[in-house]
Amino acid sequence: MERKAGVNMSDVKISNRALILNQLKKDRKSRKDIANIIQLTPASVTILVNELMQEGYIKESSHVDESRNVGRKKVFIELNKNFKYVLGVNIESDIVSIGIANLLSEILETKSFKINSEMPISNIITSIVETCMELVWNQNISKSDVLGVGVGIVGIVDSKNGISKHAYGLWKQEVDIRGLLEKELQLPVVVENNVRALATAEMELTEHSNIKNMVFIKYGPGVGSAIIINEEIYKGSYNNAGELGHIIIDTNGKECKCGQRGCLETVASIKALIADIKKDFSAESYPIINKLIDGNAELIDQATIIKAYELGEEQISNKMNTVWDNLAIGIVNIMRLYDPHKIIIHGELSSNAIFMQKLIEKVNDISDLNDSLNRIEKSILKQENCIGGIVLVTKELFFKTGGILHQWCILFELYNFK
Repeated sequence: MERKAGVNMSDVKISNRALILNQLKKDRKSRKDIANIIQLTPASVTILVNELMQEGYIKESSHVDESRNVGRKKVFIELNKNFKYVLGVNIESDIVSIGIANLLSEILETKSFKINSEMPISNIITSIVETCMELVWNQNISKSDVLGVGVGIVGIVDSKNGISKHAYGLWKQEVDIRGLLEKELQLPVVVENNVRALATAEMELTEHSNIKNMVFIKYGPGVGSAIIINEEIYKGSYNNAGELGHIIIDTNGKECKCGQRGCLETVASIKALIADIKKDFSAESYPIINKLIDGNAELIDQATIIKAYELGEEQISNKMNTVWDNLAIGIVNIMRLYDPHKIIIHGELSSNAIFMQKLIEKVNDISDLNDSLNRIEKSILKQENCIGGIVLVTKELFFKTGGILHQWCILFELYNFK
């Protein structure tokens, strides 16, 4: 987070409040423990803690350190996780997922709806607004208790200004997502590329938070990635860094939704694989998959393909090997470029032992990176894609700002979110 010149006492106070709230993210702590960790005087911590308690963001825990046999018992404080709430939105080329969660990013309810490139942008925005308000209503939450909305969206994003520059598969023009949603919802909105939002959640919520350098890959219908260097997401000069799915494998290949030809996504994504199978599908070529779908090619999906592979469908095996080959090429290239400590793969297939084993084998086959077994891991993030937006808004508008949110419009002038 970058600040403008002229740091004053207000900035220092916000920073110290933020330090305290971040210490309470994962576990309760005593005032003394917090003072020791963040290196503030116990008196200063007590003042700030009392202030945060009066505002309702933290509370004394019912847990007391019983290990002390003599003297005063250690009193713990903890985040009052249900004091306020956040909304998370994930926009992909065919579906919007929205969730509402508490301050610890524990999701209370989710909803989703289908979209496509033919839908007017105004209709998509209206549906997002209506779904957000429906979730707030369903949870019997006052809108004044919603701190903000985090939006992860496919494609190129100017996160500083909240603008979608090019939403692959949806629209090519610039769309002021933040401005449109803030106007309708009257809530602060933070916008980021959807894969970077998920990578942020991986870093904030899981055991992978201690990895300084990693590449986060979202694999499924498409292929997306985010690069983390020194615990910060690297975006590049034009917000294009980390677009693994759009590195070019074959200049004469298929046209990609990004406008290029021969992108990795056109030969290694599940969406591309499904389209390829449907194109040459017949009962003779795919006897096993034909039986699984009762002859209806429209029912071919990821689960069907994996099942057919496990049952020994030869054509499926050949196509899956091509997918693994191309995906492995992309992974090896990005490992060579950035030399990350870990490659984290997110998506339903990352939990499939055969898929991950084959992928690691392919990486080893085409490179001398023999430690791939230890460097490539599956994500331990929950599969709800809206978690990216949820964590994005709690991080940027709560934990970084010390909970000072009643003047959120001023915060956009004080901070440049990156």
